[in-house]
Amino acid sequence: MTPSRNVTTSTDADHHPSTGGPRVRPTLYTIDHPEPGSVSIMARPRGFDWIADEMAALAASEVDVVVCALTQPELDTLGLAGEAEAARAAGLRHIAMPIPDRQVPEMAAVLPTLTSLADDLREGAHIATHCRYGIGRASLLAAALLVLNGTTPQVAWTRIQHARGLPVPDTAEQREWTKQLTRRS
Repeated sequence: MTPSRNVTTSTDADHHPSTGGPRVRPTLYTIDHPEPGSVSIMARPRGFDWIADEMAALAASEVDVVVCALTQPELDTLGLAGEAEAARAAGLRHIAMPIPDRQVPEMAAVLPTLTSLADDLREGAHIATHCRYGIGRASLLAAALLVLNGTTPQVAWTRIQHARGLPVPDTAEQREWTKQLTRRS
């Protein structure tokens, strides 16, 4: 099993190139699970002038894939409209899976992408999911990846809650949604 870890990789030597101020990097909440890859959840990266630095920090933390659950209006409001481009520039694969806050996605619309990501996880990828606060939608997507790789929904939610240090997910509907998934062989 991969040990659960919360990773914050900032140092006093890191400074934002535009302002010279300290560079704060995203906190990854990595979930303990038996697969060779890693699944982490996180709050949304900082946007606007910080987005390139945030994506570079994720790449430096050995993240391979960033899965964003924010909707387009949220991306625009938070200065994250350029997230996909910044992720690619940092060498990350970016997957947009917009889910309205406190809701669940339509299973048929997301299952092919989730299945592909579950395969990537099994092959050793480090996948980081995020929404606005890293509690509801990000946890839902992480739970889906774990369940598709053989973890029961209850165990998946327990592991995610342990890693995040907060009750997850936001809604009972999000928790129930993962019960529709089955392990892929």
